Amino acid sequence: MKPYWKITLWYLGFGVTWIFLSDKVSAAVADNMHFLTFLQTIKGWCFVGVSGMLIFHLTKKSFQEALAQDREKLAVFKKTVQGVYHILLNYLNQMQLVTMEAERSRDFDQNVLLLSKDISATALQELMKLDKIDTITSDHIDSVVFPNSNNERA
Repeated sequence: MKPYWKITLWYLGFGVTWIFLSDKVSAAVADNMHFLTFLQTIKGWCFVGVSGMLIFHLTKKSFQEALAQDREKLAVFKKTVQGVYHILLNYLNQMQLVTMEAERSRDFDQNVLLLSKDISATALQELMKLDKIDTITSDHIDSVVFPNSNNERA
């Protein structure tokens, strides 16, 4: 259930119960109209105070639950980035091993070998940018990973 519905239903349930029970108690205790009016005023003040504390407690609890969910999402995001980083780094290491084997072959085209080395070096530099992501917002990630894009990526 959404927090705003939960808080609203709690408040409605509390308010209806309070009014019903407090009216019964006030009518049973009051022996004249002046005392009943006094009790109604006190009852109203108590309702405002107690309902304020109830709303405070419910909204605080809801806020803390939302923060816990956000922390969990952030932890999952960070672990995902770390996983991607390690997978890609392992891939680049394997590609470098292939390049080293190709260097040993006399029949291998040297231009392709140079291209392979350049692409691997560039990919490694780009991959290292992931280490520079310290703020988890889409704009910051874009500015680190795509520094020359001016955040105009779609």
